[in-house]
Amino acid sequence: MNHDKDLELVKLCQSDDLSAFDELVRRHQTRIYRLVFKMLNGTNDCADVAQEIFLKAYTAIKKFRNQSSFSTWLTQIAINQCVNHLKKHERFKFFSLGLYARRNPIEPQIMAESQEKKEIINKAINSLPINQRVAVIMHYFESYNCEEIAEILKCSVGTVKSRLFYARISLKEKLKSFLEDDELLENHQEVST
Repeated sequence: MNHDKDLELVKLCQSDDLSAFDELVRRHQTRIYRLVFKMLNGTNDCADVAQEIFLKAYTAIKKFRNQSSFSTWLTQIAINQCVNHLKKHERFKFFSLGLYARRNPIEPQIMAESQEKKEIINKAINSLPINQRVAVIMHYFESYNCEEIAEILKCSVGTVKSRLFYARISLKEKLKSFLEDDELLENHQEVST
């Protein structure tokens, strides 16, 4: 993403150029919607929340002071809006994993097993404290590094690393039997072939 172009568009927006904001939306809408979709577990509210994010950005654009990139600033708004939405609706089914998605036709039994695995993993991640869930989603599913997450969440890099560390420990414990079953299954397949 061209940060100079974003900055130029932000300056135009701050001068009440609505078409410049439309361009910012076009440049960032796919990324923001993807983040919202993961954070809200693909619920019907995703489009509404994404729209609210851009509305908040539009109303606050004159306060943008270029202390971070526009992309980081918009992501901060998105994360906050998603967390507020989840708290408001007491829905902590945080995101949808595509770990087992395939484009090839799959036998019904394999599809059912994949869906079951996905639900087990989702349940484990959804049981994490919200600050750990946000860090996990951003790091492992949105590919932000720890420094970027720290900037977006306005905390230290050490805090982000700590959240990820404790989330991994918790997930390893919660998924222990699930992981052992997979290892047994893999070993069984190796022996039987």
